[in-house]
Amino acid sequence: MAVLLSRKERDRQLRRSDILKAAEHLFALKGYYKATIRDIAREAQYASGTVYLHFKDKEALYFALLEEKLKNLLSIVKGKIGQAKDARNKIKILVQESLVFFERNQDFFRIFISEDNELFSERKILKSSTGLQMEKYTTSLLKEAQEEGVVSRDFDVGQLTDVFSSLTKTIILKWLQKKDGKNDNLCDLSDTILRLFFNGASNK
Repeated sequence: MAVLLSRKERDRQLRRSDILKAAEHLFALKGYYKATIRDIAREAQYASGTVYLHFKDKEALYFALLEEKLKNLLSIVKGKIGQAKDARNKIKILVQESLVFFERNQDFFRIFISEDNELFSERKILKSSTGLQMEKYTTSLLKEAQEEGVVSRDFDVGQLTDVFSSLTKTIILKWLQKKDGKNDNLCDLSDTILRLFFNGASNK
């Protein structure tokens, strides 16, 4: 049964959503360090004080936006995977939907490679609440793949998760670095990731 929100809570959520949308636009346009809270407030058509009512500072705002995006990705992946019948197809969906998501949000995620600062460290991002949920979900899919004989049971599932995640992240980051409007679509690289993960680079 849906929970009915009060008018005050609906207004609060609307303001928060407006601020996040404005922040996403300006972070992509100016970069994290050049975009200011005042800029974001002006873009959202609120006073700066309204932004601070929802987020204590720009870093908190940035990571709230990041969490929203990762939650969206996880929701999409779970929804699509729920329709799959076997582990191999589930892993294929995970890769494909991740690449689609990062391509659609490429301007935002380029911040990770354009800003050189501990704020954007991979460890800090991956250890966020949703980052940990994504890692746990990936591990569960790979464990299922082991049980179905899709991948070897000789490997520790945690190590498999690290290898799978590193492979996917490397492909995405390299694409973001080289993207100039003439390169292949990121989504086209899903077969490369899947072949390398399932079959390795061997000719055998």
